[in-house]
Amino acid sequence: MARSQLLKDLVGGRDSIENILLRLKVILSDLDNELIINWIDGELQGYTKEEVPSYRVLKGELMGTYLLNYQFKYTNAPVPVEHVLDEERVNQLKTITITDSITALQNVLNDKNKDNYGKIIPTALCHHISTDEFQIAGMRSIVASNHLDGIVSKVKSKLVDIVIELEKQFDNLDEMDIKSQVEEDYSKKEQVVLNIEKIIYDGSIKVGDKNKFSKSKLGHLFGGKKS
Repeated sequence: MARSQLLKDLVGGRDSIENILLRLKVILSDLDNELIINWIDGELQGYTKEEVPSYRVLKGELMGTYLLNYQFKYTNAPVPVEHVLDEERVNQLKTITITDSITALQNVLNDKNKDNYGKIIPTALCHHISTDEFQIAGMRSIVASNHLDGIVSKVKSKLVDIVIELEKQFDNLDEMDIKSQVEEDYSKKEQVVLNIEKIIYDGSIKVGDKNKFSKSKLGHLFGGKKS
């Protein structure tokens, strides 16, 4: 079976991931599946926090500026919050939900500050968890650039699998029009949709309230609700 130019461009790196996604969006629109198009749009335009697939939820390292025992000041150093917070809350602070588009992530990876990507912990929260002996002036959760590379590689791998699946079922992908083929056999369409959904959302869960400190004052400061 001859391979499509779409697959050759994707695997050979002859076209950007953004353009591959746009070409695929045209083809996949003929399947009339909202879940699949939402994924394409998420990678193209960025996600809302509630829509992020699991491969975009990472755990960073807490870095910041703090004063220890009234005299030792640490700047841009690992912040040892483990002795003032339990493990669950530490993990929540470290968790970073990557909502940026795939192009934005690639731009980050091409920047000289690529290893400084992360989220800012609100100042009010830093002050709330501080003690007299351990005062946090500012803090961020930083994720290593190789994890961002991992997201890009994951998306590219999924795109390859999707195109291969389409090649198995439809002819002439490079014409970017499979509507007539879809209409000829709706049972095939249903199976293809199911297979592509499995490729995209392999074990993924939606991110929601689990990432909020919902049962404490800490949660209220971070954006959750008091119980």
